[in-house]
Parts: sequence; structure tokens; C-alpha cells
Amino acid sequence: MQAYILCGGQGTRLRSVTKNTQKTVVDIHGRPFLSLVLGQLRRAGITRATLCAGYRADQLAELLPEIAKNSGLDLDLIIETAPLGTGGAVLNGLRQTPPRERYLVVNADTFLDAEAYRQAIAARHDCLVAVRMTDRARFGSLECRDDGLVQQLQEKGVAGPGLINGGVYGFSATTLAELPIRPCSMEHDILPELIRRGQLFAVEYSGPFRDIGTPESLEAFKLETAQCKS
Repeated sequence: MQAYILCGGQGTRLRSVTKNTQKTVVDIHGRPFLSLVLGQLRRAGITRATLCAGYRADQLAELLPEIAKNSGLDLDLIIETAPLGTGGAVLNGLRQTPPRERYLVVNADTFLDAEAYRQAIAARHDCLVAVRMTDRARFGSLECRDDGLVQQLQEKGVAGPGLINGGVYGFSATTLAELPIRPCSMEHDILPELIRRGQLFAVEYSGPFRDIGTPESLEAFKLETAQCKS
């Protein structure tokens, strides 16, 4: 089972903390954040991962032997020659390391338990992992039918409780195979196309969900994981 990890973001909101560091390798108590994500993927049964990198890919390349050894996964690193966006990065990764079966696409700046990945692997349909929040304003949220069919992706800023996109997707080997490589977004281009086709379902996950996209959320994650270690 294979996963494609989106590691290309510039992390502009974190720049005051990370300076010139690629946010997926930000230090969490002596380990790159990406190592924690890969550890959960391995627990879920993933054996191979393709890292789709752009901004400061050199830092990922330098750390790759250590990350691969610690994760126990077979890792590939694909570096964009020009920015492709989250969607284009996935399409490029699929062409360079084609999947043989159902695969996952994972945002590298969020931490979820292995159960989230197991749910996406086990789903019968193309899916995204949905997380229920008491306040969804900071995230893109979802409108779904009772059977889980996703009907609409909503922009950030919709306040109140509801489901958000957890940044984990499960697709069949053929779902995106015919799409041409081009700069595009998962959230604004690829997922809306799957919704129009009526083939994207949400699987609700109730475990931990931690996003490190802001200085405040990164610091909260560090504090939480420090307490777990102690």
C-alpha cells in the first residue's frame, strides 16, 4: 500500500517561527514532524511513500536517509522543477511512481492517528477523511449527504460546529490516472471534479487531529507531545 505525501508548501504563516525551514521537517523534540506522520502511516499498513516536494526540498533530501531509516518505509522523493500546487504535485507523483492499487494522499502538516489512514484504506469509494470540530472556522468544511456523499466544499471562515476536510484521501488506482499534469489545487480543482462526478465520500474520523499550520498550533502540538513523552 502506497501513500503520496504533500510536502511542497511554503509555510508562510509559520515563517516567524521556522524562518527558512521546510515546515514538514520542523523539529518536534528531536525528530522531524514528517517522521511522526510516517510512523502513523506505517502503523496503518503503508509500506511505501512518495514525498512530493517543492519549497526547500533540499532539506528533505538531506534528511531523507534518516527519515527513511526511522520510518521503516520505502521512500521516494520527487522534487518539482516549478510550483505545481497540491493537485499538480499529486498528479506528478502518480506519473513518476504509479500506484498498483488503492493509495492514500496525505497533507504533511497535519497529525492524525493511524486509524484515520486505516479508514481511508478500507473505504469502498474514493474518499476524504472528515473530522468533526466544535468550531470549523479555521478550516475548509464539508456538506455531506446522510450516506457520506460529499456535496460541497466550503471555504474557510464558516463558523460553528461541523465536519472539516482532514487532509487525507483514499483513491482507487484509476481515479486520477487520466488527468494531465498541470498546476492545480486539490481543494479547488481535483476534489470539486470528483464531487461533480458524484464519487467522493466522507469517512468520519474521531481521533486526534493536529494541524501545525500556525505558530500557535505548532506550539500547542509541541506542548502536547512533550506531556505524552513525560
